[in-house]
Amino acid sequence: METADGITAKYFSRQLETVRCLFLFLSLLFHFSMAYSQTTNISGIVNSYYQVVEIIPAKAAIRVANVTGLNMNDKVMIIEMKGASVSTANNSGFGDTTGGLNNAGNYEIGTICTIRNDTVFLFFNLVNQYTVSEKVQLVKFAEYYSANVIDTVRAASWNNAGGTGGVIAISVDQDLTLNAPVYVDSSGYEGGSAILSGGGFCTTASGYTYNPNITSPSTQNGATKGEGVAIIASNINGGRGAPANGGGGGNYHNNGGGGGANLAIGGYGGGNSSITGCTGIYRGLGGKALSSWNGIKIFPGGGGGAGHFNNNIPAYGGGNGGGIIFITANNLIGNGYKITANGQTGGSNVSDGASGGGAGGTIIMDVLNSYSGSVIIQAIGGNGGNANDGLSSGRCYGAGGGGSAGVIYFTGSTPAITVNTNGGSAGSEVSSDPVCALILPSAGSNGSIFSNYSYTRSMSPAGYCSILLPAGILYFKATANQNKAWLQWRIANPELVKNFIIERLDYNGWESLNQLSANDHTEEYHFIDNNPMAGTNQYRLKIIKTSDQVFYSSVQKIFIDINNEFDIYPNPATNQLNITGNFSSSTMFILSDLSGKLIWQKKIFSSSNIVRVNLPSLTPGIYIIRINDSVKKLVIR
Repeated sequence: METADGITAKYFSRQLETVRCLFLFLSLLFHFSMAYSQTTNISGIVNSYYQVVEIIPAKAAIRVANVTGLNMNDKVMIIEMKGASVSTANNSGFGDTTGGLNNAGNYEIGTICTIRNDTVFLFFNLVNQYTVSEKVQLVKFAEYYSANVIDTVRAASWNNAGGTGGVIAISVDQDLTLNAPVYVDSSGYEGGSAILSGGGFCTTASGYTYNPNITSPSTQNGATKGEGVAIIASNINGGRGAPANGGGGGNYHNNGGGGGANLAIGGYGGGNSSITGCTGIYRGLGGKALSSWNGIKIFPGGGGGAGHFNNNIPAYGGGNGGGIIFITANNLIGNGYKITANGQTGGSNVSDGASGGGAGGTIIMDVLNSYSGSVIIQAIGGNGGNANDGLSSGRCYGAGGGGSAGVIYFTGSTPAITVNTNGGSAGSEVSSDPVCALILPSAGSNGSIFSNYSYTRSMSPAGYCSILLPAGILYFKATANQNKAWLQWRIANPELVKNFIIERLDYNGWESLNQLSANDHTEEYHFIDNNPMAGTNQYRLKIIKTSDQVFYSSVQKIFIDINNEFDIYPNPATNQLNITGNFSSSTMFILSDLSGKLIWQKKIFSSSNIVRVNLPSLTPGIYIIRINDSVKKLVIR
């Protein structure tokens, strides 16, 4: 017979066991949160843009107008937005590049070593040359471990006055998930502005360049040209000549504007085919194709030229070109959303000339592992604006030319996704008098898709950086190998260092794993963490100088799958999953989201090595599966 004291003891024992299990579960959940809360929700403008005022190549140094927001180890893009020399002769050669493109379109990817006052110093020497008076900007990458686009990510529109904007640059260590678009449509070079011309008298305005700012009561002989890689003086920025990849403006009277260009030509504007009133077919020419110099140069899309109008001023003139996108990630999950650098449709008009479309921009995709979930990537040219003649007797005016498409680069083979580089359609001329022999505009040319692209970055260490850095850290990196974390680093001045302390972020903060003494004659060091945590591990170096000054390295992150007890397929999945492993005893299958929140759990048991699990209804995205101590990432599409 059991005594009351015995029953009480058993009761408290069971309670203690319950508390212990609860504590173990909460610890596990906390570990999940630590390991998988590295996904950042992003939207809006994620980049910062900096006007470059001087470049000192010998020191890999870049002076900027304002360094606010820049930090050591930030990844950056340097790009020259202008700089082409063009002919300004008043003939059909207006806008032809002379002597090549100079430094226009030169770009490269770098990493900030340190910052002194208004100057950014890079870890590696610059590869290209730049002319700072030609609109050179520094773009700070948006960097994440994993990122989830929850609302449209867009670029700040190109600002010619400040020389900044028009670029999205995103770097993701693991997964970039789209639940909204990534969008630089209409963020590139500007279309020709809408300026209303005075009525004037019918004159022959056949020239290729005019001052577009002469307005009522005077006649504007040539509408504004679209913007491109060349800087054009304002007093010659009108007329039908195309300034490099910008579209030409329509001439007096009511001729259509030409489409912008990138690496392919833009479409011609439509002509005034009237048989009464002011006549003359002097339509805007399409933007001229640029050369990428085998991928060394990249460009926004050229702006479309404005149409000539003297009755009705439209909402806008020529369409803006598409901007530039650079994305690097391990995996891209599209979920049916788009990455686009499309040109803008040219402005339409009634009883007047219409404007040309902007050209598509440039997209660089550096996705190392996989594309999944219906990815759509576009660099489409903008359509030309429509001209509505309003059934005016004998009067038929020009529609806008289509912008050319842009260019899309893949650093690997072209993936099996939807990719579109179609040129913009020519604008339509409607409600025309049938007696007119219409001079219709032309469409923009199709663009290009390239595979196995190598983007520009330097791997030559900058000597000046090592002088500026405390003890001269040249690199610190972490890699996963056989479920161990391999840490490697190199310093330029080992004689200045006493000790290295290797630290890992644990539940209670930064934990010291080991201490190494520096050797005056040894630059390279390494350490192996034989017992990393399952999931994400973060490491840093605590460096103690001989003067006892302490500073820290950048933080490195790696993913460790310890005790690989199971595999899953298919992955991505929808509503059913196969799990392979040893399930001869009852095992708990735990499904959580990336924040560590428990979504669903189920006991699994099988006499075979395969278990089929019917998943609950899940929103597309990335989830975490845990069985015992083994962890897998699952993509739901």
